[in-house]
Amino acid sequence: MSQLTPEELQSVKDLQSKYNQTVFEIGVAETQILTFERQIAKLRDDKTALVKDLETIEQKEAALVATLQTVYGNGAINPETGEITAPQ
Repeated sequence: MSQLTPEELQSVKDLQSKYNQTVFEIGVAETQILTFERQIAKLRDDKTALVKDLETIEQKEAALVATLQTVYGNGAINPETGEITAPQ
């Protein structure tokens, strides 16, 4: 019966160890990718909700401006003081 030399056996063990470590690291990388993909999906959902909120705010702003223009006429409003300046 033949037998590997100690050096050959060590080479086989080293390759097996490197193979197992690489497979493990692939698993870690895949897990990280899945985690990031979930985070990206959540961020996209959050962004979609924020864009809808922004659209609602813009609609409310337009309605408020129209109401104020009806009451006070055209002009610029100082949001700090509430003072309305007529257009020049």
